[in-house]
Amino acid sequence: MAEPGNTAVTWAERMELLRDAAQQRVLTAPMPTAAMGQLLADGKANALGRFEDSPVHYMDRWWRPSELGWVALDEASSAQLDLHAERYRAAIAATSAQGTPAASPQGDAAPPATWTEEGAA
Repeated sequence: MAEPGNTAVTWAERMELLRDAAQQRVLTAPMPTAAMGQLLADGKANALGRFEDSPVHYMDRWWRPSELGWVALDEASSAQLDLHAERYRAAIAATSAQGTPAASPQGDAAPPATWTEEGAA
């Protein structure tokens, strides 16, 4: 029973508050590297690219690796990275559409055999 002056909170509102509080705890604590790796493997998180230390999108935020694990960027930084991510993906798509070979999932470390040392520089 609600006390005078207090408004009753519905079960749905309580669950929403709990969800928001839990999400804030997740977003403010570093995530272990193994946990992020599992999220990527399960398709629940998405890496921006196939390069080392690529930012990862999870829970409507971008995450970056740190010494402590994966750290969520704040809302403003995530919004800014969303814009850069769109441009990056558009550039990759345009490059692939022009006939340039797409990067392999392993990330080709060596330049193609047709490149010379002088041409690669």
